[in-house]
Amino acid sequence: MTEDTRKPRTFRSSQDRRAEIIEAAFRCLQEVGYARLTARKIAEHSHISLGHITYHFKDMNEVLVETYRYASRILLDATFQDLSRSSKTPIEQLKAFLGTGFSPAFLKRDYLRVRIDLWSAALSHEEIALTERELYERYRASLIEILEKVREERRGRAADVTLLADTIMATLDGLWLDWERRHDDGAMRNGLDGCIRLVNAVMPAD
Repeated sequence: MTEDTRKPRTFRSSQDRRAEIIEAAFRCLQEVGYARLTARKIAEHSHISLGHITYHFKDMNEVLVETYRYASRILLDATFQDLSRSSKTPIEQLKAFLGTGFSPAFLKRDYLRVRIDLWSAALSHEEIALTERELYERYRASLIEILEKVREERRGRAADVTLLADTIMATLDGLWLDWERRHDDGAMRNGLDGCIRLVNAVMPAD
């Protein structure tokens, strides 16, 4: 009897398949951008048949929504890891929180392209816009949590937390776009330092 030397077939769960497709979509966005993204290109990158993509996702909007979640989760996970390693003082936690998004890994052109492309997609796709808003609110809530710790330590006013959160979030969005335009390390550091100075000015330490 001839021994069967074929490798045993590997079965992947639906969740694993979806994860593979989302990762492939992320790579495609990095290379070709949102405007040229198609299910066929994703299939080529993932070595998964086109049929698998249409089976696991109802349409390309769903693929983009999940890809947005994936790209944002990379940043959020890194942010919380940096927070866990930072000093326990609230102001140092704030510096770590703000700095993660502007570390080299997140300033690479391919990651920035994905983020900016998905922002653009949110303007015309309601599902993507809702997802972007959800992730924005999660990030903002984490920022507010840290600012509340600063306020408690420095006996600041509750209203100041909202003022600072609104200003810092707008500043961070502007810094991302400014970096994409100028790639100026000094301007980026000035922007982040300005956020900390603003916190110290509004809620000064005793």
